[in-house]
Amino acid sequence: MAIRERALVVSPPRVRLRGDVHTLVMLIQAIFVAVAVRLYFVLRSDFPLNDGGLFYSMVRDLQIAHYRLPVNTSYNLDGIPFAYPPLAFYVVGLIDSVGPWSLLGVMRFFPVIVSVLGLGAFVLLCQTMLRPKAAIVPAAFVFALLPMAFVWQIMGGGITRSLGQLFSILALWQAYLLYTRADRRHVLWLAILAGCTVLSHPEAAWFTAYSIPLLYLFLARDRRGLINSVLVGLGVLIVTAPWWATVLIRHGISALKPASDPGWPFYHGIVQLLHLDITREPTFTMLGGLALLGAFVCLGRREYLLPAWVLAIHALQPRAADQRAVIPLAMLAGIGIIEVVLPLLARVVRATTLLRSSSNGLARGVAHFLLDRTWLLQVTLLALTVQSAASTAYAFNPLLTGLSPDERAAMEWAATSTLRSSPFIVITGEPWFGQDKTSEWFPALTQRVSVDVVQGYEWVGGFAQRIARHEQLQACATQNSGCLENWALEHNIMFSYVYVTRRPANIEGVLIDRTAAIQASLRSDPRYVVVYDGPGAVIFRRVGNP
Repeated sequence: MAIRERALVVSPPRVRLRGDVHTLVMLIQAIFVAVAVRLYFVLRSDFPLNDGGLFYSMVRDLQIAHYRLPVNTSYNLDGIPFAYPPLAFYVVGLIDSVGPWSLLGVMRFFPVIVSVLGLGAFVLLCQTMLRPKAAIVPAAFVFALLPMAFVWQIMGGGITRSLGQLFSILALWQAYLLYTRADRRHVLWLAILAGCTVLSHPEAAWFTAYSIPLLYLFLARDRRGLINSVLVGLGVLIVTAPWWATVLIRHGISALKPASDPGWPFYHGIVQLLHLDITREPTFTMLGGLALLGAFVCLGRREYLLPAWVLAIHALQPRAADQRAVIPLAMLAGIGIIEVVLPLLARVVRATTLLRSSSNGLARGVAHFLLDRTWLLQVTLLALTVQSAASTAYAFNPLLTGLSPDERAAMEWAATSTLRSSPFIVITGEPWFGQDKTSEWFPALTQRVSVDVVQGYEWVGGFAQRIARHEQLQACATQNSGCLENWALEHNIMFSYVYVTRRPANIEGVLIDRTAAIQASLRSDPRYVVVYDGPGAVIFRRVGNP
Protein backbone atom coordinates (compact mmCIF):
# COMPACT_ATOMS: atom_id res chain seq x y z
CA MET A 1 0.00 0.00 0.00
CA ALA A 2 1.47 3.33 -1.03
CA ILE A 3 1.86 6.10 1.51
CA ARG A 4 -0.98 8.57 0.97
CA GLU A 5 -0.22 12.27 0.99
CA ARG A 6 -3.54 13.29 2.56
CA ALA A 7 -2.45 16.74 3.72
CA LEU A 8 -0.38 18.67 1.29
CA VAL A 9 1.39 21.12 3.45
CA VAL A 10 2.79 21.94 6.86
CA SER A 11 1.72 20.42 10.10
CA PRO A 12 1.07 21.39 12.76
CA PRO A 13 0.02 24.98 11.87
CA ARG A 14 1.77 27.69 13.80
CA VAL A 15 -0.56 30.45 12.62
CA ARG A 16 -4.19 30.36 13.69
CA LEU A 17 -6.96 32.76 12.88
CA ARG A 18 -9.48 33.76 15.52
CA GLY A 19 -12.29 31.38 14.71
CA ASP A 20 -14.41 30.44 11.75
CA VAL A 21 -16.30 33.74 11.76
CA HIS A 22 -13.17 35.72 10.92
CA THR A 23 -12.25 33.20 8.23
CA LEU A 24 -15.70 33.50 6.69
CA VAL A 25 -15.54 37.30 6.77
CA MET A 26 -12.20 37.33 4.99
CA LEU A 27 -13.39 34.82 2.39
CA ILE A 28 -16.33 37.13 1.69
CA GLN A 29 -13.81 39.94 1.31
CA ALA A 30 -11.91 37.82 -1.23
CA ILE A 31 -15.12 37.35 -3.22
CA PHE A 32 -15.77 41.09 -3.09
CA VAL A 33 -12.23 41.76 -4.34
CA ALA A 34 -12.74 39.27 -7.18
CA VAL A 35 -16.02 40.89 -8.23
CA ALA A 36 -14.63 44.42 -8.02
CA VAL A 37 -11.46 43.70 -10.01
CA ARG A 38 -13.37 41.90 -12.75
CA LEU A 39 -16.21 44.41 -13.02
CA TYR A 40 -13.72 47.28 -13.21
CA PHE A 41 -12.83 46.11 -16.70
CA VAL A 42 -16.23 44.84 -17.83
CA LEU A 43 -18.18 47.97 -16.89
CA ARG A 44 -15.81 50.22 -18.82
CA SER A 45 -17.08 48.86 -22.14
CA ASP A 46 -20.58 48.33 -23.51
CA PHE A 47 -19.30 45.42 -25.62
CA PRO A 48 -17.70 42.07 -24.71
CA LEU A 49 -14.03 42.52 -23.87
CA ASN A 50 -11.43 41.70 -26.52
CA ASP A 51 -12.32 38.42 -28.23
CA GLY A 52 -15.40 36.25 -28.64
CA GLY A 53 -16.40 36.82 -32.27
CA LEU A 54 -15.99 33.16 -33.20
CA PHE A 55 -18.09 32.03 -30.23
CA TYR A 56 -20.73 34.67 -30.96
CA SER A 57 -21.16 33.18 -34.43
CA MET A 58 -21.24 29.63 -33.09
CA VAL A 59 -23.95 30.45 -30.54
CA ARG A 60 -26.00 32.05 -33.32
CA ASP A 61 -25.42 29.00 -35.53
CA LEU A 62 -26.64 26.74 -32.72
CA GLN A 63 -29.75 28.82 -32.16
CA ILE A 64 -30.58 28.90 -35.87
CA ALA A 65 -30.19 25.10 -35.96
CA HIS A 66 -32.67 24.83 -33.02
CA TYR A 67 -29.84 23.53 -30.80
CA ARG A 68 -28.95 20.63 -33.06
CA LEU A 69 -25.18 20.55 -33.48
CA PRO A 70 -24.33 22.18 -36.87
CA VAL A 71 -21.82 20.56 -39.19
CA ASN A 72 -19.88 23.80 -39.82
CA THR A 73 -19.92 27.28 -38.38
CA SER A 74 -20.86 30.31 -40.45
CA TYR A 75 -17.86 32.17 -39.05
CA ASN A 76 -15.78 33.61 -41.91
CA LEU A 77 -17.92 31.67 -44.44
CA ASP A 78 -15.11 29.14 -44.87
CA GLY A 79 -16.59 25.82 -43.77
CA ILE A 80 -14.82 25.73 -40.42
CA PRO A 81 -15.96 22.54 -38.62
CA PHE A 82 -18.32 23.05 -35.70
CA ALA A 83 -16.04 20.84 -33.62
CA TYR A 84 -15.43 23.10 -30.60
CA PRO A 85 -16.77 21.72 -27.29
CA PRO A 86 -20.31 23.14 -27.26
CA LEU A 87 -21.51 23.20 -23.64
CA ALA A 88 -20.94 26.94 -23.17
CA PHE A 89 -22.71 27.68 -26.46
CA TYR A 90 -25.79 25.78 -25.29
CA VAL A 91 -25.80 27.52 -21.90
CA VAL A 92 -25.26 31.03 -23.28
CA GLY A 93 -27.70 30.48 -26.15
CA LEU A 94 -30.44 29.32 -23.79
CA ILE A 95 -29.84 32.24 -21.41
CA ASP A 96 -30.07 34.60 -24.37
CA SER A 97 -33.33 33.05 -25.54
CA VAL A 98 -35.22 33.21 -22.22
CA GLY A 99 -34.67 36.84 -21.26
CA PRO A 100 -34.95 40.42 -22.53
CA TRP A 101 -31.16 40.77 -22.77
CA SER A 102 -29.08 40.47 -25.92
CA LEU A 103 -26.54 37.79 -26.72
CA LEU A 104 -23.78 40.41 -26.58
CA GLY A 105 -25.01 41.39 -23.12
CA VAL A 106 -24.87 37.78 -21.96
CA MET A 107 -21.34 37.49 -23.34
CA ARG A 108 -20.33 40.54 -21.28
CA PHE A 109 -21.50 39.33 -17.88
CA PHE A 110 -21.75 35.52 -18.03
CA PRO A 111 -17.93 35.07 -17.91
CA VAL A 112 -17.67 37.36 -14.86
CA ILE A 113 -20.29 35.41 -12.93
CA VAL A 114 -18.70 32.06 -13.77
CA SER A 115 -15.22 33.40 -12.97
CA VAL A 116 -16.36 34.37 -9.46
CA LEU A 117 -18.00 30.96 -9.06
CA GLY A 118 -14.59 29.56 -9.98
CA LEU A 119 -13.18 31.28 -6.90
CA GLY A 120 -15.80 29.49 -4.80
CA ALA A 121 -14.77 26.18 -6.35
CA PHE A 122 -11.13 27.00 -5.62
CA VAL A 123 -11.98 27.54 -1.94
CA LEU A 124 -13.61 24.08 -1.85
CA LEU A 125 -10.45 22.59 -3.33
CA CYS A 126 -8.29 24.44 -0.80
CA GLN A 127 -10.44 23.27 2.13
CA THR A 128 -9.76 19.72 1.04
CA MET A 129 -6.07 20.01 0.15
CA LEU A 130 -4.43 22.72 2.23
CA ARG A 131 -3.03 22.48 5.71
CA PRO A 132 -3.03 24.62 7.78
CA LYS A 133 -6.56 25.84 7.24
CA ALA A 134 -5.30 29.39 7.74
CA ALA A 135 -3.66 29.19 4.29
CA ILE A 136 -7.08 29.02 2.62
CA VAL A 137 -7.81 32.72 3.13
CA PRO A 138 -4.62 34.16 1.59
CA ALA A 139 -4.79 31.54 -1.19
CA ALA A 140 -8.31 32.74 -2.03
CA PHE A 141 -7.13 36.36 -2.15
CA VAL A 142 -4.24 35.44 -4.42
CA PHE A 143 -6.54 33.49 -6.74
CA ALA A 144 -8.88 36.50 -6.86
CA LEU A 145 -5.97 38.77 -7.83
CA LEU A 146 -3.73 36.70 -10.13
CA PRO A 147 -4.16 38.24 -13.60
CA MET A 148 -4.13 34.88 -15.38
CA ALA A 149 -6.91 33.62 -13.10
CA PHE A 150 -9.39 36.06 -14.60
CA VAL A 151 -8.05 38.20 -17.48
CA TRP A 152 -8.83 35.67 -20.22
CA GLN A 153 -11.88 34.37 -18.38
CA ILE A 154 -13.84 37.65 -18.39
CA MET A 155 -13.48 38.38 -22.11
CA GLY A 156 -16.15 37.59 -24.67
CA GLY A 157 -14.28 34.36 -25.39
CA GLY A 158 -14.39 33.69 -21.66
CA ILE A 159 -17.79 32.05 -22.02
CA THR A 160 -15.86 28.81 -22.64
CA ARG A 161 -12.68 29.56 -20.66
CA SER A 162 -14.48 30.49 -17.44
CA LEU A 163 -16.76 27.46 -17.63
CA GLY A 164 -13.79 25.20 -18.33
CA GLN A 165 -11.93 26.66 -15.37
CA LEU A 166 -14.93 26.20 -13.05
CA PHE A 167 -15.55 22.57 -13.98
CA SER A 168 -11.85 21.66 -13.95
CA ILE A 169 -11.44 22.95 -10.39
CA LEU A 170 -14.56 21.10 -9.25
CA ALA A 171 -13.31 17.94 -10.97
CA LEU A 172 -9.94 18.20 -9.19
CA TRP A 173 -11.77 18.70 -5.89
CA GLN A 174 -13.66 15.45 -6.43
CA ALA A 175 -10.49 13.69 -7.61
CA TYR A 176 -8.70 14.61 -4.39
CA LEU A 177 -11.63 13.33 -2.32
CA LEU A 178 -11.75 10.11 -4.35
CA TYR A 179 -8.07 9.34 -3.88
CA THR A 180 -7.97 10.19 -0.18
CA ARG A 181 -11.30 8.74 0.94
CA ALA A 182 -11.72 5.89 -1.58
CA ASP A 183 -15.48 6.48 -1.65
CA ARG A 184 -17.04 5.28 -4.91
CA ARG A 185 -19.61 8.08 -4.77
CA HIS A 186 -16.89 10.45 -5.90
CA VAL A 187 -16.37 8.40 -9.07
CA LEU A 188 -19.74 9.50 -10.42
CA TRP A 189 -19.26 13.16 -9.53
CA LEU A 190 -15.74 13.21 -10.91
CA ALA A 191 -16.88 11.63 -14.18
CA ILE A 192 -19.68 14.18 -14.57
CA LEU A 193 -17.52 17.20 -13.71
CA ALA A 194 -14.57 16.05 -15.82
CA GLY A 195 -16.99 15.38 -18.67
CA CYS A 196 -18.39 18.90 -18.36
CA THR A 197 -14.81 20.19 -18.46
CA VAL A 198 -14.20 18.33 -21.72
CA LEU A 199 -17.44 19.76 -23.11
CA SER A 200 -16.44 23.30 -22.13
CA HIS A 201 -12.86 24.00 -23.16
CA PRO A 202 -10.07 21.95 -24.81
CA GLU A 203 -7.19 23.41 -22.78
CA ALA A 204 -9.05 22.97 -19.48
CA ALA A 205 -9.84 19.39 -20.53
CA TRP A 206 -6.18 18.61 -21.21
CA PHE A 207 -5.18 20.24 -17.91
CA THR A 208 -7.66 18.05 -16.05
CA ALA A 209 -6.60 14.96 -18.02
CA TYR A 210 -3.02 15.05 -16.74
CA SER A 211 -3.71 16.61 -13.31
CA ILE A 212 -5.92 13.73 -12.17
CA PRO A 213 -3.21 11.10 -12.82
CA LEU A 214 -0.77 13.36 -10.98
CA LEU A 215 -3.06 13.35 -7.94
CA TYR A 216 -3.32 9.56 -8.24
CA LEU A 217 0.49 9.20 -8.22
CA PHE A 218 0.84 11.29 -5.08
CA LEU A 219 -2.25 10.15 -3.21
CA ALA A 220 -3.37 6.66 -4.17
CA ARG A 221 -0.80 4.48 -5.90
CA ASP A 222 -2.82 1.34 -5.26
CA ARG A 223 -5.15 -1.06 -7.03
CA ARG A 224 -8.32 0.57 -5.72
CA GLY A 225 -7.20 3.98 -6.94
CA LEU A 226 -6.34 2.54 -10.36
CA ILE A 227 -9.73 0.87 -10.72
CA ASN A 228 -11.49 4.07 -9.70
CA SER A 229 -9.46 6.01 -12.24
CA VAL A 230 -10.47 3.61 -15.03
CA LEU A 231 -14.12 3.91 -14.01
CA VAL A 232 -13.82 7.70 -14.13
CA GLY A 233 -12.30 7.55 -17.60
CA LEU A 234 -15.15 5.36 -18.85
CA GLY A 235 -17.67 7.70 -17.25
CA VAL A 236 -16.14 10.71 -18.98
CA LEU A 237 -16.35 8.93 -22.34
CA ILE A 238 -20.03 8.21 -21.73
CA VAL A 239 -20.83 11.77 -20.62
CA THR A 240 -19.11 13.31 -23.63
CA ALA A 241 -20.04 10.64 -26.22
CA PRO A 242 -22.93 12.57 -27.85
CA TRP A 243 -20.50 15.33 -28.79
CA TRP A 244 -17.30 13.52 -29.76
CA ALA A 245 -19.11 10.73 -31.60
CA THR A 246 -21.02 13.27 -33.70
CA VAL A 247 -17.87 15.23 -34.49
CA LEU A 248 -15.84 12.15 -35.42
CA ILE A 249 -18.60 10.78 -37.65
CA ARG A 250 -18.86 14.10 -39.49
CA HIS A 251 -15.23 15.18 -39.68
CA GLY A 252 -13.22 12.06 -38.98
CA ILE A 253 -9.79 12.06 -37.38
CA SER A 254 -9.19 15.59 -38.68
CA ALA A 255 -11.19 16.84 -35.70
CA LEU A 256 -8.06 16.15 -33.62
CA LYS A 257 -5.98 18.74 -35.48
CA PRO A 258 -5.83 21.21 -32.56
CA ALA A 259 -4.00 18.57 -30.50
CA SER A 260 -1.26 18.22 -33.12
CA ASP A 261 -0.86 21.95 -33.78
CA PRO A 262 -1.69 24.12 -30.75
CA GLY A 263 0.06 27.13 -32.33
CA TRP A 264 2.86 27.24 -29.74
CA PRO A 265 6.09 25.20 -29.63
CA PHE A 266 6.06 22.30 -27.18
CA TYR A 267 8.74 23.92 -25.02
CA HIS A 268 6.93 27.26 -24.60
CA GLY A 269 5.71 26.51 -21.07
CA ILE A 270 9.13 25.34 -19.90
CA VAL A 271 10.71 28.55 -21.21
CA GLN A 272 8.15 30.57 -19.23
CA LEU A 273 8.97 28.59 -16.10
CA LEU A 274 12.72 29.01 -16.52
CA HIS A 275 12.21 32.76 -16.90
CA LEU A 276 9.90 32.71 -13.85
CA ASP A 277 7.33 34.33 -16.13
CA ILE A 278 4.48 32.32 -14.69
CA THR A 279 2.08 34.83 -13.08
CA ARG A 280 2.16 37.58 -15.72
CA GLU A 281 2.07 40.27 -13.06
CA PRO A 282 2.74 43.54 -14.86
CA THR A 283 5.03 45.24 -12.33
CA PHE A 284 6.59 43.74 -9.22
CA THR A 285 5.81 40.02 -9.20
CA MET A 286 4.68 39.96 -5.59
CA LEU A 287 2.24 37.06 -5.91
CA GLY A 288 4.79 34.99 -7.80
CA GLY A 289 7.38 35.69 -5.11
CA LEU A 290 4.97 34.53 -2.42
CA ALA A 291 4.33 31.34 -4.41
CA LEU A 292 8.09 30.78 -4.61
CA LEU A 293 8.33 31.09 -0.82
CA GLY A 294 5.53 28.53 -0.49
CA ALA A 295 7.36 26.20 -2.87
CA PHE A 296 10.50 26.41 -0.73
CA VAL A 297 8.43 25.55 2.36
CA CYS A 298 6.94 22.49 0.61
CA LEU A 299 10.28 21.31 -0.74
CA GLY A 300 11.92 21.75 2.64
CA ARG A 301 9.29 19.48 4.19
CA ARG A 302 9.39 16.94 1.36
CA GLU A 303 5.83 17.67 0.31
CA TYR A 304 6.22 17.73 -3.43
CA LEU A 305 2.71 17.71 -4.90
CA LEU A 306 2.20 21.43 -5.47
CA PRO A 307 5.71 22.13 -6.86
CA ALA A 308 5.43 19.03 -9.07
CA TRP A 309 2.04 20.23 -10.30
CA VAL A 310 3.47 23.59 -11.37
CA LEU A 311 6.30 21.82 -13.20
CA ALA A 312 3.91 19.38 -14.92
CA ILE A 313 1.68 22.21 -16.15
CA HIS A 314 4.55 24.04 -17.81
CA ALA A 315 5.97 20.84 -19.28
CA LEU A 316 2.70 19.48 -20.66
CA GLN A 317 0.73 22.59 -21.56
CA PRO A 318 2.62 24.75 -24.08
CA ARG A 319 -0.42 26.93 -24.74
CA ALA A 320 -1.80 28.96 -21.82
CA ALA A 321 0.20 27.21 -19.10
CA ASP A 322 0.02 30.41 -17.07
CA GLN A 323 -3.80 30.19 -17.00
CA ARG A 324 -3.73 26.65 -15.59
CA ALA A 325 -0.87 27.16 -13.12
CA VAL A 326 -2.87 29.73 -11.12
CA ILE A 327 -4.43 26.91 -9.05
CA PRO A 328 -1.25 25.46 -7.48
CA LEU A 329 0.45 28.88 -7.54
CA ALA A 330 -2.32 30.48 -5.46
CA MET A 331 -2.08 27.62 -2.96
CA LEU A 332 1.68 27.99 -2.74
CA ALA A 333 1.32 31.74 -2.24
CA GLY A 334 -1.14 31.11 0.60
CA ILE A 335 1.42 28.83 2.24
CA GLY A 336 4.14 31.43 1.72
CA ILE A 337 2.06 34.12 3.41
CA ILE A 338 1.07 31.99 6.41
CA GLU A 339 4.35 30.16 6.95
CA VAL A 340 6.92 32.81 6.03
CA VAL A 341 5.54 36.33 5.68
CA LEU A 342 3.30 36.51 8.75
CA PRO A 343 5.86 35.06 11.20
CA LEU A 344 8.48 37.44 9.79
CA LEU A 345 6.16 40.44 10.10
CA ALA A 346 5.24 39.42 13.63
CA ARG A 347 8.92 39.37 14.60
CA VAL A 348 9.43 42.81 13.10
CA VAL A 349 6.43 44.21 14.97
CA ARG A 350 7.53 42.59 18.23
CA ALA A 351 11.08 43.92 17.87
CA THR A 352 9.78 47.40 17.13
CA THR A 353 7.56 47.25 20.20
CA LEU A 354 10.47 46.32 22.46
CA LEU A 355 12.51 49.23 21.14
CA ARG A 356 9.73 51.77 21.66
CA SER A 357 7.82 50.29 24.60
CA SER A 358 9.25 52.72 27.17
CA SER A 359 8.48 55.91 25.25
CA ASN A 360 5.48 55.53 22.99
CA GLY A 361 2.17 54.15 24.19
CA LEU A 362 0.62 54.52 20.74
CA ALA A 363 3.30 52.30 19.21
CA ARG A 364 2.60 49.66 21.84
CA GLY A 365 -1.10 49.80 21.04
CA VAL A 366 -0.55 49.43 17.32
CA ALA A 367 1.91 46.60 17.86
CA HIS A 368 -0.52 44.80 20.18
CA PHE A 369 -3.18 45.14 17.48
CA LEU A 370 -0.90 43.79 14.76
CA LEU A 371 0.42 40.91 16.85
CA ASP A 372 -3.07 39.44 16.68
CA ARG A 373 -2.45 37.17 13.68
CA THR A 374 -5.94 37.71 12.25
CA TRP A 375 -5.43 41.47 12.01
CA LEU A 376 -1.86 41.07 10.82
CA LEU A 377 -3.14 38.87 8.00
CA GLN A 378 -5.91 41.38 7.27
CA VAL A 379 -3.43 44.24 6.90
CA THR A 380 -1.13 42.09 4.76
CA LEU A 381 -3.93 41.10 2.41
CA LEU A 382 -5.12 44.70 2.16
CA ALA A 383 -1.67 45.84 1.05
CA LEU A 384 -1.45 42.90 -1.36
CA THR A 385 -4.85 43.74 -2.85
CA VAL A 386 -4.08 47.42 -3.38
CA GLN A 387 -0.72 46.74 -5.05
CA SER A 388 -1.93 43.92 -7.28
CA ALA A 389 -5.27 45.44 -8.31
CA ALA A 390 -3.74 48.81 -9.14
CA SER A 391 -0.94 47.37 -11.28
CA THR A 392 -3.29 44.96 -13.09
CA ALA A 393 -5.84 47.68 -13.78
CA TYR A 394 -3.18 49.87 -15.35
CA ALA A 395 -1.30 47.24 -17.34
CA PHE A 396 -4.21 45.24 -18.78
CA ASN A 397 -6.30 48.20 -19.97
CA PRO A 398 -5.16 47.82 -23.62
CA LEU A 399 -6.12 44.14 -23.69
CA LEU A 400 -9.35 44.30 -21.72
CA THR A 401 -11.33 46.64 -23.95
CA GLY A 402 -14.21 46.06 -26.34
CA LEU A 403 -14.90 47.24 -29.85
CA SER A 404 -15.80 50.93 -29.89
CA PRO A 405 -19.17 52.13 -31.27
CA ASP A 406 -17.26 53.79 -34.13
CA GLU A 407 -15.70 50.52 -35.21
CA ARG A 408 -19.00 48.71 -34.93
CA ALA A 409 -20.55 51.38 -37.16
CA ALA A 410 -17.83 50.76 -39.76
CA MET A 411 -18.49 47.02 -39.64
CA GLU A 412 -22.22 47.61 -39.98
CA TRP A 413 -21.54 49.62 -43.15
CA ALA A 414 -19.44 46.74 -44.51
CA ALA A 415 -22.25 44.30 -43.71
CA THR A 416 -24.91 46.33 -45.54
CA SER A 417 -22.97 48.00 -48.37
CA THR A 418 -20.72 45.27 -49.78
CA LEU A 419 -21.37 41.98 -51.51
CA ARG A 420 -21.37 38.91 -49.28
CA SER A 421 -18.81 37.32 -51.59
CA SER A 422 -16.32 40.21 -51.19
CA PRO A 423 -13.21 39.17 -49.22
CA PHE A 424 -11.57 41.73 -46.90
CA ILE A 425 -8.11 42.35 -45.61
CA VAL A 426 -8.28 43.73 -42.06
CA ILE A 427 -5.39 45.92 -40.92
CA THR A 428 -5.11 46.85 -37.25
CA GLY A 429 -1.37 46.99 -36.60
CA GLU A 430 -1.79 44.41 -33.80
CA PRO A 431 0.61 41.53 -34.53
CA TRP A 432 -0.66 39.18 -31.82
CA PHE A 433 -3.94 37.64 -32.94
CA GLY A 434 -5.06 37.05 -29.35
CA GLN A 435 -5.25 40.80 -28.77
CA ASP A 436 -6.58 41.68 -32.22
CA LYS A 437 -10.25 42.06 -31.35
CA THR A 438 -11.09 43.83 -34.62
CA SER A 439 -9.83 40.97 -36.76
CA GLU A 440 -11.80 38.41 -34.76
CA TRP A 441 -15.09 40.30 -34.53
CA PHE A 442 -15.09 41.46 -38.16
CA PRO A 443 -16.36 38.16 -39.70
CA ALA A 444 -18.94 37.76 -36.91
CA LEU A 445 -20.48 41.23 -37.25
CA THR A 446 -20.20 41.66 -41.01
CA GLN A 447 -20.80 38.12 -42.32
CA ARG A 448 -17.91 38.79 -44.69
CA VAL A 449 -14.69 36.87 -45.24
CA SER A 450 -11.53 38.14 -43.58
CA VAL A 451 -8.62 36.53 -45.38
CA ASP A 452 -6.23 36.78 -42.43
CA VAL A 453 -8.37 35.88 -39.40
CA VAL A 454 -6.80 33.25 -37.15
CA GLN A 455 -9.58 32.19 -34.76
CA GLY A 456 -11.27 28.92 -35.63
CA TYR A 457 -8.56 27.66 -37.95
CA GLU A 458 -7.02 25.37 -35.36
CA TRP A 459 -9.80 22.97 -36.49
CA VAL A 460 -8.72 23.29 -40.13
CA GLY A 461 -4.95 22.73 -39.89
CA GLY A 462 -1.84 24.83 -40.37
CA PHE A 463 -2.66 26.89 -37.29
CA ALA A 464 0.92 28.00 -36.57
CA GLN A 465 1.34 29.06 -40.20
CA ARG A 466 -1.90 31.03 -40.00
CA ILE A 467 -0.61 32.88 -36.94
CA ALA A 468 2.65 33.73 -38.72
CA ARG A 469 0.76 34.93 -41.79
CA HIS A 470 -1.38 37.22 -39.63
CA GLU A 471 1.70 38.73 -37.99
CA GLN A 472 3.27 39.32 -41.38
CA LEU A 473 0.18 41.15 -42.64
CA GLN A 474 -0.18 43.36 -39.58
CA ALA A 475 3.42 44.53 -40.07
CA CYS A 476 2.13 46.26 -43.22
CA ALA A 477 0.36 48.82 -41.00
CA THR A 478 3.56 50.86 -40.88
CA GLN A 479 4.47 50.35 -44.55
CA ASN A 480 2.88 51.10 -47.93
CA SER A 481 0.28 49.49 -50.17
CA GLY A 482 2.96 47.45 -51.91
CA CYS A 483 3.30 45.47 -48.67
CA LEU A 484 -0.32 44.33 -48.99
CA GLU A 485 0.10 43.41 -52.66
CA ASN A 486 3.27 41.42 -51.97
CA TRP A 487 1.64 39.64 -49.03
CA ALA A 488 -1.37 38.66 -51.13
CA LEU A 489 0.86 37.50 -53.99
CA GLU A 490 3.09 35.44 -51.69
CA HIS A 491 0.15 33.61 -50.13
CA ASN A 492 -2.00 33.47 -53.29
CA ILE A 493 -4.85 35.43 -51.71
CA MET A 494 -7.53 37.44 -53.50
CA PHE A 495 -9.24 40.38 -51.78
CA SER A 496 -11.70 43.14 -52.74
CA TYR A 497 -11.60 45.51 -49.77
CA VAL A 498 -9.14 46.69 -47.15
CA TYR A 499 -10.52 47.55 -43.72
CA VAL A 500 -8.09 49.74 -41.74
CA THR A 501 -8.79 50.59 -38.11
CA ARG A 502 -8.36 54.03 -36.63
CA ARG A 503 -7.34 53.33 -33.09
CA PRO A 504 -4.74 55.81 -31.80
CA ALA A 505 -2.41 54.41 -29.17
CA ASN A 506 -1.18 56.47 -26.24
CA ILE A 507 2.61 56.32 -26.43
CA GLU A 508 4.33 58.41 -23.75
CA GLY A 509 1.33 60.73 -23.57
CA VAL A 510 1.05 61.22 -27.34
CA LEU A 511 -1.76 59.69 -29.42
CA ILE A 512 -0.24 57.89 -32.40
CA ASP A 513 -2.31 56.06 -35.01
CA ARG A 514 -0.44 52.85 -35.74
CA THR A 515 -2.08 52.51 -39.15
CA ALA A 516 -1.42 56.08 -40.35
CA ALA A 517 1.28 54.99 -42.84
CA ILE A 518 -0.84 52.39 -44.64
CA GLN A 519 -3.84 54.74 -44.67
CA ALA A 520 -1.82 57.47 -46.37
CA SER A 521 -0.33 55.06 -48.90
CA LEU A 522 -3.69 53.51 -49.83
CA ARG A 523 -5.25 56.97 -50.26
CA SER A 524 -2.58 57.90 -52.79
CA ASP A 525 -2.59 54.57 -54.63
CA PRO A 526 -4.86 54.63 -57.75
CA ARG A 527 -5.59 50.94 -57.26
CA TYR A 528 -7.64 51.75 -54.13
CA VAL A 529 -10.68 53.97 -53.58
CA VAL A 530 -12.04 55.16 -50.23
CA VAL A 531 -15.62 53.92 -49.85
CA TYR A 532 -16.05 54.52 -46.11
CA ASP A 533 -14.24 57.12 -44.01
CA GLY A 534 -15.34 57.17 -40.39
CA PRO A 535 -13.85 57.83 -36.96
CA GLY A 536 -13.49 54.10 -36.29
CA ALA A 537 -12.09 52.82 -39.58
CA VAL A 538 -11.37 53.56 -43.23
CA ILE A 539 -12.51 51.07 -45.87
CA PHE A 540 -10.85 50.94 -49.28
CA ARG A 541 -12.14 49.14 -52.36
CA ARG A 542 -9.55 47.57 -54.60
CA VAL A 543 -10.18 48.65 -58.19
CA GLY A 544 -7.01 47.45 -59.92
CA ASN A 545 -4.72 44.43 -60.07
CA PRO A 546 -1.02 44.35 -59.18
